[in-house]
Amino acid sequence: MLASTHAENHAITLHVYTELVRMLTSFGLISSAKEFKPGSVFHIFGRNRPLSMEVACSVDPFAYVSHLSAMEYHGITDRLPKVLYLSTPPAQEWKEQAEARMDKDLKEFKEGYLAAKLPALRFQKIERIDGVRVELMRRSHRGAFKIIKSPPIRVAMVGRTFLDMLREPDSCGGMLHVVDTYREYAGKYFKLILDEVSSHGTLIEKARAGYLLEQVCGRFDPVIDDWASAVQRGGSRKLDPQAEYSPFFSERWALSVNVPSLEGTQLESGEP
Repeated sequence: MLASTHAENHAITLHVYTELVRMLTSFGLISSAKEFKPGSVFHIFGRNRPLSMEVACSVDPFAYVSHLSAMEYHGITDRLPKVLYLSTPPAQEWKEQAEARMDKDLKEFKEGYLAAKLPALRFQKIERIDGVRVELMRRSHRGAFKIIKSPPIRVAMVGRTFLDMLREPDSCGGMLHVVDTYREYAGKYFKLILDEVSSHGTLIEKARAGYLLEQVCGRFDPVIDDWASAVQRGGSRKLDPQAEYSPFFSERWALSVNVPSLEGTQLESGEP
């Protein structure tokens, strides 16, 4: 929380700020959030109890809802996550963004504000909110998200969510659930998946996406053929990055199909 300035354009003192917080608390207008460092995050009287993801996006202005939590928001999973998944920048990048945000908000008053030891924008480790465990993914290349007005949150775009399923399936309900999600929803979001994977996917992620789109979803496109033409052979390339290597193999994608439910599936048309 950044303290406002007086009409005379002078920053308030730490004493005035502390007294203001004390008075508002004593009247029951604000209350300190128990999950965070005392005096750092407050609930406002008369406001509906916020969702855990609302609190998280308020406390960390650079975080957004991702992975299985984003899947739930977009309606592409039937799971009810017991964990809130968030993506936020790594430490140094977060600090740089915080400095830029304070520069923008405080402008010429920033130096005096910090000299008065008023509350600065600092990273707070979030472990639980209202009993919900928080899994924080610190990523430099987090991808696109959208800002939602009601509830006031930030959430990964649909295309990015499908890409995250290939990168970190264990944070998206597991690979079997990822396969089921692609099977049921990839047709609806086909163009978004193609665009996101083409723009931000690595070669192995394009291979995983290509295999699932063609073999599981029965979707074919020249863009996918371009991915296939760039396949790199050799090494321990796996459909599920967290599972053991399987001898069941896709020649077209040079990929070990190490998902039991897909073993024995008919190979892709067009393969040599």
